[in-house]
Amino acid sequence: MPALADATGRKANAYVFCHDGVMDERTDTLIDEFFMVNGVELGSLLRMKYSQFERNGSVHAPGVIEGANDADTLYLKFAVNLIEKWTHKNLPLMFRDDVISLAGAYPVRGARTDRRKRKIF
Repeated sequence: MPALADATGRKANAYVFCHDGVMDERTDTLIDEFFMVNGVELGSLLRMKYSQFERNGSVHAPGVIEGANDADTLYLKFAVNLIEKWTHKNLPLMFRDDVISLAGAYPVRGARTDRRKRKIF
């Protein structure tokens, strides 16, 4: 049994590693494609939002503390919250891509558990 657990663990480890690599590369490609198509509009809107933060939170204005409520900090918080809101709450995980649809967003259930079996024995 230890030899079988070791072999299963090695194969599962290789599978999970490859799956994660494929998903990482594919999502990077899809993000790049998205920005090529929509980047100009998105960039313009985000620059406008940053300008609002600059006007309302100039470092030279009273009460503005760099690193707490300055334009860069507020913009970063805004961007992170915007992305989290749209990816976690407003839009479900969708597979419009053939690669992700076929491979699945996550490795086959149990593969991560199998990769640890070789450490048990």
